[in-house]
Amino acid sequence: MDLGLKEKVALITGACQGIGKACALTLIQEGCHIAFCDLGQEAVDKAAKEIGAFGQVFGMKADVTQPKEIKNWVAKAADRFGRIDILVNNAGTGRLSDLLTFPDDEFQRNLDLMLFGVMRCAREAIPYMRKQGWGRIINISSVFGKQPGGLVDYDAIKAAVIMYTKDLANYLAKDNILVNAVCPGPIRTLLWEGPGGLGEQLGKLVGMSGPDAINWFAQQNIPLGHHGAPEDIANMVAFLASDKAKFITGQAINVDGGMVKVCV
Repeated sequence: MDLGLKEKVALITGACQGIGKACALTLIQEGCHIAFCDLGQEAVDKAAKEIGAFGQVFGMKADVTQPKEIKNWVAKAADRFGRIDILVNNAGTGRLSDLLTFPDDEFQRNLDLMLFGVMRCAREAIPYMRKQGWGRIINISSVFGKQPGGLVDYDAIKAAVIMYTKDLANYLAKDNILVNAVCPGPIRTLLWEGPGGLGEQLGKLVGMSGPDAINWFAQQNIPLGHHGAPEDIANMVAFLASDKAKFITGQAINVDGGMVKVCV
């Protein structure tokens, strides 16, 4: 399907791997120009080469917990491409945690990353969208922003992202800037499959290997019986970025294999 995204400029945070990289690859193959940021210069260079095989890309090392770095990245992206149409707030992390002993400083760092980073990126991108009277902001939240997942900071922050999305959607509706959240269920990324990831952590709790724990979790909790792929999220992001979704705003859309049962 042609989503009509040719020549649109998309900003994506945390695009060197996983969901963010899948979003970049999907959007650039739909004709978007991509500006992305991530933490490591080597990883940025590698991702830029791979994503750039399909079109125009600008990758930059930047930390979304640092307001000056966000401001610099967005300004340079706008200088490079002349406009900003789409913002995908994706950067994030998480781990299983004990509710009573989870360190305050780690909670604060993740709050800066996954909530204040979202808000600051939006603030920098919105003036460009307002200038042209069109924009799309897509925040990657989680089904664990709707129901508990055992990650005390992650769950609380992703719930806040959903509410911020809804408030911002109302605020920007008059500007023809649509704001939505995508709520992934468990997705096969390094968050689950990497060293020390959720699969390995869960495996230690239930006495299994990491891969076996991932499969066990899926069989117990996901009606479709398996984790999703990053492309499953990227396809929803691309749809929401397009005019095919021009009457959708303020929503938190699950992509979770049927996992969530609550009506939120």
